[in-house]
Amino acid sequence: MRNQVKIFKNPNCKKVRGSHVLEVSCAYCGCFIAHYQKVGESNFVKMYNERIIEGSIDFSQYHGALFCPDCGRQIATRYITKMDKKEAYRFIRSAFHKRKV
Repeated sequence: MRNQVKIFKNPNCKKVRGSHVLEVSCAYCGCFIAHYQKVGESNFVKMYNERIIEGSIDFSQYHGALFCPDCGRQIATRYITKMDKKEAYRFIRSAFHKRKV
């Protein structure tokens, strides 16, 4: 599936020390969504825009929500965090799969 999807580098990406890389994919069709730098061992419920390394969605453009490029289902909604005022995507439960790379 991954060979069919065009990969976009995220221009907003910053290296994060002590992070591990996760591969996020669509739960419905298995299509690759993004590589993400996760810090800590807590639950994976949101994805900060500045920690996304690359993805099948062009993260340099404004998105109100994230949709799977293959099947078109909604995966996450965009919001600004209250604590640090950063752009992030809050995942819809059971709409995605993640695995350590």
